Amino acid sequence: MALVRSLAGDTWTDHNTHDPGVTILEQLCYALTDLGYRSQFALPDLLTCAGHDPGADLPAPARILPTSPVTISDLRKLVIDVPDVRNPRIPGVRNVWIDLVDEPAARFDSAKREVGPLDPAPTAGAAAPSPNLSEIRIQGLLRVRIEMSDVAKTADRSEAARAIRLEAARRLHRCRPLGVDVHEIVVLDDELIRLGATLEIDAVGDATRLLASIYQSIAGYFAPAVPFRTLAEMLERGRRVDEIFEGPLLDHGFIDDEDLAKIERRSSVRISDLIRVLKAVPGVLAVKSLHFTDGDGKPLKDWLLTVDADKTPRFDLKSEIRLQRRGLLIDQAGIKLPAQELYESLRRETAPRSQIAEQERELRPPPGRDRHVANYHSIQEHFPMTYGIGAAGLPQSAPPARHALAKQLKAYLMFYDQLLANQFAQLANVGKLFSFHDEAPDANDAADADDAYHSYFSQVVPDDGVLGLDAIRVSGPDEHRALLQRITEEPSDPAGSKSKPGLQRRNRFLDHLLARFGEQFHDYALLQAGEGAAAGMTRAERLAHDKRAFLRDYPRIGRDRGSAFNLLEPAGADNRSGLEWRLRRKLGITDDEKFYLVEHILLRPLPGDAHQSAPLFRDAQVRDPYSLQISLVFPGWIKRYRDANFRQFVEQTVVDETPAHLSARVLWKEENEMQAFDLAYSTWLQEWRSYRLAELAR
Repeated sequence: MALVRSLAGDTWTDHNTHDPGVTILEQLCYALTDLGYRSQFALPDLLTCAGHDPGADLPAPARILPTSPVTISDLRKLVIDVPDVRNPRIPGVRNVWIDLVDEPAARFDSAKREVGPLDPAPTAGAAAPSPNLSEIRIQGLLRVRIEMSDVAKTADRSEAARAIRLEAARRLHRCRPLGVDVHEIVVLDDELIRLGATLEIDAVGDATRLLASIYQSIAGYFAPAVPFRTLAEMLERGRRVDEIFEGPLLDHGFIDDEDLAKIERRSSVRISDLIRVLKAVPGVLAVKSLHFTDGDGKPLKDWLLTVDADKTPRFDLKSEIRLQRRGLLIDQAGIKLPAQELYESLRRETAPRSQIAEQERELRPPPGRDRHVANYHSIQEHFPMTYGIGAAGLPQSAPPARHALAKQLKAYLMFYDQLLANQFAQLANVGKLFSFHDEAPDANDAADADDAYHSYFSQVVPDDGVLGLDAIRVSGPDEHRALLQRITEEPSDPAGSKSKPGLQRRNRFLDHLLARFGEQFHDYALLQAGEGAAAGMTRAERLAHDKRAFLRDYPRIGRDRGSAFNLLEPAGADNRSGLEWRLRRKLGITDDEKFYLVEHILLRPLPGDAHQSAPLFRDAQVRDPYSLQISLVFPGWIKRYRDANFRQFVEQTVVDETPAHLSARVLWKEENEMQAFDLAYSTWLQEWRSYRLAELAR
C-alpha cells in the first residue's frame, strides 16, 4: 500500500477499500500468498507430477554410495558373501583372507635392458648368476585363502570346494580393481585339533545342552564366523549412512568393518586362550585341566599349536570334554553323543541365510503426493460482481461502453494473470530443471519438441469459457501457447543455439548437478566447439547431451571408477573397465568408437614362459614393466584426435581420471597400426581368458 501511495497517490487511488486499485492489489497479493504456500510443499510432492517418480533423478543410497572393491577388506566382504551354490540359503564361505603376493615373477638384465623369465632352479656346478640380473616382484597380485562354512563341508567336500572356488573367482573378476589380478585362490583344508579337558560346572538343568554350548564356544574360537547385519541393526549401532554403504553392496546384508577387523585367521592355538573361552561359557565354574591330545587321545605337552598356512583349525568332536559337579563326574557316555547331535543341529539351524530384500537394504525418500501445483485460477474469478469481469459478467442491458470497459480491465488484468500462471508452471516443472534424463518429445509438435530445452515455463491462463478470455486474445489456443513460450524464454542463446533458446540455462543446471558429484565439463566444453554439428546437433545440444549421459551413468561410473574389466567374460560393450566408462563420458566417445586400455599386470610371464629363451621385453624403459601401470591406445587418424589441443586434453583427462596409484601412458596409432594391434590384442585376450578358465576348472 505504501508503494502504491508513493507511485500513484495523486492520480490513481484514494486508498479506500472501494477503490479498484486496492481491490486489484488485494487479489494479486492473495494469489501470491497461494504461490508462496505451494512453494513450501515437501520436495517429493513438488517432484511428483503426472506419475513421475520423485526419486528417479535422486539416486537412493544403495545405488549411489556403494563402490566396487577398493581395499582388501572390500574384497574379503565380497567373497564372504558367497553362498553354497547347491543351496543358496547356506553360506558357502565362513571367512576369507587375502594377501599380496611377494614372490619373484621375472628378472631384469640392467646391462641389456631386457626383461626375461626366471631361470629354472640352478643345477650343481652352474655358473654364478650375473650381477646385472635382479628379480622382479610384481605388485598387485592377490592370494585368496577361503575357509568353507561347516555346513558346506557336510556334502562332497571336494565338489563343494571347487564350486565355491569358481564362484569366488567369478565375483572377484567381476569387481577386480584396475591394475590388480588374482594370482591364486585356495580353499583351505581342515586341521583337526583334539582336546582333553575336565571342567567344574554349576548346578544346571541340562548337562547335554551345556556340553553342546561348550562345543560351540570352542569351535567359534577356532574359526569365528563373520556376522551379517541388517540395515536397521547398522543404524542402531550408530553407523552413518555413508559408512553403512561403503564398499560393495552384498546380497546377504551388511558386514561391519569393526566385526571384520576383530576376526583374524588363527595361525596358532593357545591353551591360555581356550581356558578364557571355556570360563566364559555360562554354567562353567572352573577349568580343572586342559591339554591338546594326539590322534590316539594321548595328552601333548605343547601349550601352543601352530596351524599350517594352507589349513584352518577345526574342533575335533572326538575330544574328551569331561564335566564334574562338586568333584563328581557327570555320566560322560550318556551325554556325549546327544550333545554332539545337538551341536550339529544348532549349527545347521543357524547357518541358513537368505538374500536380503531390496527394501531391507535401502533408504528411500517418502513417496510424493501430486499436489497439481500448476493449477491456476484467474484472479478475475474473485472480483466483486460489480466489476462485471467474473463468471456472471454484465447484464445484457449494460451499455456497449460498459462492456468495453470490462474488456479493457480483463486485458489489463491478464498481464498479471499471465505472470502468475507462469510462476505456477515454473514451480510445477522444477523437476524438469533438475532432471538429466533425455526427454522424448513429440516430433510432430514443435512446441513439445522444444520443451526438452526449456528453462522457463509458461501456461495459458485457464478460462473454461466462463470468463470470456478467448474473446480478447488475438490468436488461437495453440498459437497463443507457442507465442507465450517464445516471449517467456529468452529470445536468443548467447552460445549460438538460436533454435533452442533455453539450452544455455539448461546447461548451467546440468553443471550444478555435476558439481554435486564433484564433476565438471568445462575443459570438455572449450574443446568441443565443432563436434556437435558433426553429430547433427549444435555445440550446446551436444554438450547438454553428453552431460546428461554422464549423469545417467554416474551410479555405475562412480561405483566402478577403479574397477577393471572382467577377464572371465568375453570383451565387449558391456564388459569395460570403470576408467574406460568414465573416459568415454568425459571425452564424448561413442560406443562404436574403439580405444584400448591395457593393464600391464596381465602381460606378466606365465609358468610356461620359464622355458623360452627369448626375452619378454627388449629395450625396457623401466625395470618393472608390470606393476601398477596401464597403457591406453587411441586411434590417431580420426579427425579430432589429429588436433594437438584435443590430444593434450585427452592425455590430461587420462591423468586426472586414472587412480593415483597407477601410472598411465597414452599411445596414438595410425589406422594400419591399430588394425595390427586390434588383431594381436583380441588373440591375446582370448588366449588369456581360456587359460584362466582352464585353471579354475582344475
